Amino acid sequence: MHTERQIRQAIRPLLELYGKLNTTEIKKHLGEVLEFDDEDKTPSKTRKEMLIIQRIGNIVAHQSEVTKYYREGFIVDKGTSPATFYAVVGLKKPKKLNQDEIVRRQTKARSQNPKQKKYKKINWEYENERKTVIGTMGEEFIVEYEREKVAGFDKNSIDRVIHLSALQGDGFGYDVASVDEQGNTMFIEVKTTKNSNPDTPFYMSLNEKNFFEEHIDNNTFVYRVYSFNEDNRHGLIQKICAKDLIANYSFDPITFMVHKK
Repeated sequence: MHTERQIRQAIRPLLELYGKLNTTEIKKHLGEVLEFDDEDKTPSKTRKEMLIIQRIGNIVAHQSEVTKYYREGFIVDKGTSPATFYAVVGLKKPKKLNQDEIVRRQTKARSQNPKQKKYKKINWEYENERKTVIGTMGEEFIVEYEREKVAGFDKNSIDRVIHLSALQGDGFGYDVASVDEQGNTMFIEVKTTKNSNPDTPFYMSLNEKNFFEEHIDNNTFVYRVYSFNEDNRHGLIQKICAKDLIANYSFDPITFMVHKK
């Protein structure tokens, strides 16, 4: 069963997409970001819903303040019924997104193909083959790198660095959520090689490419980890912003998913 902390971490990308969602909407959309296991799906003994859905309500029920900031990077306001979850900006005292930005995000989310909004885990065999041990180690290296970076300007925001691909696999379109010095969310896709040349080609899925195109102005980066040493789990980092990636890198289709017509 997913823990309450894992559920809070999974709520974060939903709010980055929609800007705000009430408790009912969070319950509706949680399945987009988490694969429920058998324990999650166990019927509640006290409510007519699955246990994992009940645990969303527990986040609100256990909140003593009317408005509370959660260190995973969102605010819950119990002053509304049902309670409302907000994405945030800022560091020392994070604030709810302004209404104009919420409207912009929700309009964009509604205009997308529903399949494009699904962050569920991708289980295609060829994707799993690419998910090497060194790739996982590179992601863990970047998570620690980002946590140290964030600790340097705001220790209270360390928990806003979330290893999303470890939580849910490759379906998000990025591996790590972090935060910059202005309190804005960063979306990071990690690509790791032992090769000492940072210009060595790397692989991206169509889902990842689509995400970078859709978030080209939204603090989105490839962290190209190279010269990676598996013994000390450390490497060099080249940061490629989405604009640079789309403008100055070629995307060569070399793999196809083949299915019967």
